[in-house]
Amino acid sequence: MQQSISYFLNNMNIAQLTILIAEKNDENAFKQLFYKFYAGLLSFATSIIKDQHMAEEVVEDVFIKLWENRETLPTITNLSYYLYVATKHASLNCIQKRKREKAIPMSGFEDAFQFGFGNPASQMISGENLRAINAAISNLPPRCRLIFRLIKSEGLSYAQVSTLLNISVKTVEAQMTIALKKLGERLIYDLSEYTDYFKKKVESSDNNH
Repeated sequence: MQQSISYFLNNMNIAQLTILIAEKNDENAFKQLFYKFYAGLLSFATSIIKDQHMAEEVVEDVFIKLWENRETLPTITNLSYYLYVATKHASLNCIQKRKREKAIPMSGFEDAFQFGFGNPASQMISGENLRAINAAISNLPPRCRLIFRLIKSEGLSYAQVSTLLNISVKTVEAQMTIALKKLGERLIYDLSEYTDYFKKKVESSDNNH
């Protein structure tokens, strides 16, 4: 019975989970929400704070506050963006409390932020192909890798990434174009079926700007 409940929750979308949490105080639904976002938020917080233990505390505190204010969850239109912004502010506050530098340059966000497919499309990719794609993404320049993850894995818009990282939308667009071109070039020999996908994405990006 417990396994069937877990399976059911795992296959629910975020909107359904937030309703269960807000209206039913459903702790199992909250755990599923936590597991969905925790790894990405921890990686992001660690890239800012440069201390994984403190980053864990920051992310856990973000979720504690989310649970304490769970009745407001249905009013949040983009939970992923909300959590990343909350984690960013909590991480910077953590640094201030430790009497470190008050401003973190863009370079401070990049190196520790790793990519991982967290969307339903990844379930349709074989393990071998997924490893090849992850390897290609890991070899992107740090800024490209960070922006690519936030947009493709976390579902943030260009404007939201621009705000989150304090850079222009044009910079986000340029970095995504670079990322898609580099991925296409790297995967052309290993995964030719994905090369056309990345090529079309680059062409689409070029035509839109």
